[in-house]
Amino acid sequence: MWRINKKGYQINNYKGLLGILPALLFMLIFFIGGLFHSLTLSLERQPLAGQENRFWAYKELMNQSFLHSIMVTVGIAAAVAILSGISGLLAALFLAERSRKWKWLQIIFQLPIGIPHLLSAYLLMQVFMQSGWYSRLAFRLGLVDSMETFPVLIHDDWGIGIILAYMWKEVPFIVLLIYPFIVKLIADWKETAEVLGGSFSQTVRLVIVPILLPMWVGGMWVVFAFTLGAYEIPALLAKTSFGSIPVLAFQEYSQFGLERQPFAIAMNLVLAVISFLIGCLLIYFQMDWFKKGRRIW
Repeated sequence: MWRINKKGYQINNYKGLLGILPALLFMLIFFIGGLFHSLTLSLERQPLAGQENRFWAYKELMNQSFLHSIMVTVGIAAAVAILSGISGLLAALFLAERSRKWKWLQIIFQLPIGIPHLLSAYLLMQVFMQSGWYSRLAFRLGLVDSMETFPVLIHDDWGIGIILAYMWKEVPFIVLLIYPFIVKLIADWKETAEVLGGSFSQTVRLVIVPILLPMWVGGMWVVFAFTLGAYEIPALLAKTSFGSIPVLAFQEYSQFGLERQPFAIAMNLVLAVISFLIGCLLIYFQMDWFKKGRRIW
């Protein structure tokens, strides 16, 4: 009888692990397996191309041009993540306060989620390019002398069109992630804050943001990791010399023969390592933040 109770106790201890076992197996087989396969492909020798060293692809990446491409790609991804996170938090707070009266606001924020990134980039290009809808409207209203003088937002030097296209997709994702929790937190803490004389802004700053911070930052990291490796929007909205690594990797993989495929895979693995390191850094800061009592201000 004692052995049976002991086994039941052990099963209860590992019940949480058993619950995530299917997802864990999926990750091990498909994600870790695919990552290992990509690593082995990037280390392939190319005797016909004169590449006998296994690390030839990574040695070719050690140049000023690739370093510039890393800075551009990481910078765009970081800008999209931070701007989407801040905009998504503000939008979720606004929705939590107003959506009870204006139900249609939720529908508006949910519309971009179902639209593919490629289609969103095409729509943005039709709207913001110098021959697009906004330039024609500005010309008709007399805001610009000609459509050519409309600000360059597509194929520009700073990637503004890329950032706008991603934000149009990722802000609703952040809203969808944190909105239900904000609604619940407001319902739980609103009366308590009013009794203690706290305003809504104080409730948000001192209660809601500290509780939501790990989830909010995690959502921004997901946006960062996705933007870092996405191909469609930079391929459509960036200029040829912009230097987005996913675009360069796709060109190496599809246009320059099989002997260049390890080089393209090495590019993507560098992005994967950067995303992983940023995630580990955020986890470290989160653990340190928990040790300090989850204080922000």
